[in-house]
Amino acid sequence: MPDAIRRLALVAACAVPLAAVAAPETWRFDPVHTQVWFSASHQGFSHPLGRLRVKNGWFVFDEDDWSASRVDVTIDLASADLGDAKWNETVKSGQFLDVSRWPVARYVSRSVEKTSAHGGTIHGELHFRGETRPVDVAFTLNRVGNDPYLFKRKAGFSASTTLQRSAFGMKRYAEVVGEDIDLRFEIEGIRDRDAGKPQPEER
Repeated sequence: MPDAIRRLALVAACAVPLAAVAAPETWRFDPVHTQVWFSASHQGFSHPLGRLRVKNGWFVFDEDDWSASRVDVTIDLASADLGDAKWNETVKSGQFLDVSRWPVARYVSRSVEKTSAHGGTIHGELHFRGETRPVDVAFTLNRVGNDPYLFKRKAGFSASTTLQRSAFGMKRYAEVVGEDIDLRFEIEGIRDRDAGKPQPEER
């Protein structure tokens, strides 16, 4: 009987590190394979695409409990690129993004909801052009696995949302540029347990 008790105690002790392994993991955004695309109607003729870059950020994702997930990402607005130098300057000017006053936008989650086997919704707040508004982002989990070229574990997602530009103070040229701004995100995160720690400039 004492031997049986000792075996049970050993099993219980081994279960503790296993529970730790199952905890939510932290990931930093891969700046090469993470892309942010935006588009809006141009006089009803087309929906040109522009690109923004992630400056920094991280997310927590638990495959077993999506509600434990979180995200904090900063977008470099000065990186806006529509493929034309003149349009780039116009979009970055005070008429639209006004990057001289607000060089970045930041999105922070409040909660994450699983809506299907591979899909979910992030409920969060967008800090953009001096305004803070609630924004929901729909996302799809593409894959979690090992990158054989990077030799690191990665998680990949596709996501999208739509903003009303007037809600963030961009009201000029309503007859030229549509009110709805569609955003599409292709995201790859690299597992990094230190990614969520405050950086010196964030303290």
